[in-house]
Amino acid sequence: MEPEPLAQPEGPPSDADDWSDEQWLTWLKATDGAFADEATAPSVASRVVHSTGGQMLGQAMMGLAIAMYGPKQEEVIVVAEGDGEPSEDDPFTVQLNPDQPGKSTITFRSGPDSRDATA
Repeated sequence: MEPEPLAQPEGPPSDADDWSDEQWLTWLKATDGAFADEATAPSVASRVVHSTGGQMLGQAMMGLAIAMYGPKQEEVIVVAEGDGEPSEDDPFTVQLNPDQPGKSTITFRSGPDSRDATA
């Protein structure tokens, strides 16, 4: 007599030899739940990274990198392409120095007094 192919709802039997391989596979698939598909199952690395110990280790490593190399300074670079020569109606003029960007100048024409600013 062949054991029934469906897994018992209360769980596995006390003696593992009471079930066939098919019954064990059916029971294991039924208990997998939401992670039955391997693509959505959490990996060992993601479980370690999201654990408390993993978070503490990651923050310690980042602190060590800052201590050794200094804080990371983000450089903001803005690149915009103009559409030709500046007109006299513009409220400012820009003189860019491509070799030394720190020496580029902006002249504002907001009234009778115009002022220079360095970008």
